[in-house]
Amino acid sequence: MAREAERDGNRGKARVCARRAAAKAFNASGYTGTNGESLSSIQCLKMVAESAGMPDDVRRAATRLMTSVSSGREANVSAAPVDDALLVISALLERKKKDSL
Repeated sequence: MAREAERDGNRGKARVCARRAAAKAFNASGYTGTNGESLSSIQCLKMVAESAGMPDDVRRAATRLMTSVSSGREANVSAAPVDDALLVISALLERKKKDSL
C-alpha cells in the first residue's frame, strides 16, 4: 500500500503505511514495550532509533520516519519513507534471525 500511495503522489498515506509496516516488523520480531504491552508505530520507531544495537543508518531511518511533517523539522522528515521502512524492517528481521541462532 505504501508504494501504491507513493506512486499516486499521496506522500502522507505512504508515510503512514511505511510506519505501520515497520511497526509490524518490530512486533513480529518479538520486541515489546517495557511491560510487554503492544506499542504504537511511533513508539516502535522510537525504540529502534534509540537502540544502541542498531546500525546508525537504521537508527537515522527510524528517526526520519517518526518525525512529523508538521513538526517544523523538515530536514529530518523522510523523503523516501518506503525505503526507510524497508531498511528498518530488514534490520529487525536480521536481528531476529541472529537472536534465534
